[in-house]
Amino acid sequence: MIALALAIGALVGVAGARAVVGPRLAAPPPALIRLNHRGLKVPAVLGEAVVMGGLLGLGTLAIAGAAGWDPAPGPRMAGAVALLILVMGAAGAWDDHQGDERPRGFKGHLGALRSVRLTGGLVKLLAGGVAGLAAGALVTGADPLSTIEIGLTVALMANLINLMDRAPGRAGKVSVAAWISFALIAPAGYLVASCGLIAALLAVIWDDLGERGMLGDCGANPIGAVVGLGTAVSLERPGRWLAIALLLALNLASEKWSFSEVIARTPWMRAVDSWGRTRS
Repeated sequence: MIALALAIGALVGVAGARAVVGPRLAAPPPALIRLNHRGLKVPAVLGEAVVMGGLLGLGTLAIAGAAGWDPAPGPRMAGAVALLILVMGAAGAWDDHQGDERPRGFKGHLGALRSVRLTGGLVKLLAGGVAGLAAGALVTGADPLSTIEIGLTVALMANLINLMDRAPGRAGKVSVAAWISFALIAPAGYLVASCGLIAALLAVIWDDLGERGMLGDCGANPIGAVVGLGTAVSLERPGRWLAIALLLALNLASEKWSFSEVIARTPWMRAVDSWGRTRS
């Protein structure tokens, strides 16, 4: 029955994403046109399709659960995933519409805060922290430490996946790999609640790889947040803190080193990173 729930959520997620992506690619808003890593003009509209597919897949299964279908996600997990998709998708969309901003990274955005200037990146950082804590509270109930652990994992993973969205398909590949890596140990409720989002991502990843569109912050942030939730709920406390430490180290490392340059210098990373792209 779990397999059937996953299949239904995935199919609805794919259908929802494809229904959105066609019109958005055909007539993208000028404000969402970006220059990609090769200097091509590409619309950052794929995230909208991923958010819609994820919400539709989750909503379909949540309604089935309300009607008494056992494999559907429980209300707490469904609420946590929906919250992350909505809040992080909205924060990312707001940032996408701000255009390219000069302040980047933790230092840049916190520096802008000291200058009393609100940047899109700072909005995402705040949204990730608040939404992560809220999702953690929904999932864990009255366990404050677990809530904090989940909040940290969600916020750090969301920011990391956003940092990966610098080349076609990179953020999507990392997100799918992370989701699959926890699939065998994650709670069934999480897998069912998140399958629509991951399927929606897979439905548009070829447009990303083909440089017809970008995920943008609207896509990368909710995907990263939901993957972060899955990471946290799949691990016991020692594993969570190890994951938090690793995610923090990677986020801080991005302040000093370019992930793109590291990938380009590492043969196996370069091969995986470039797989599926129609142009190099």
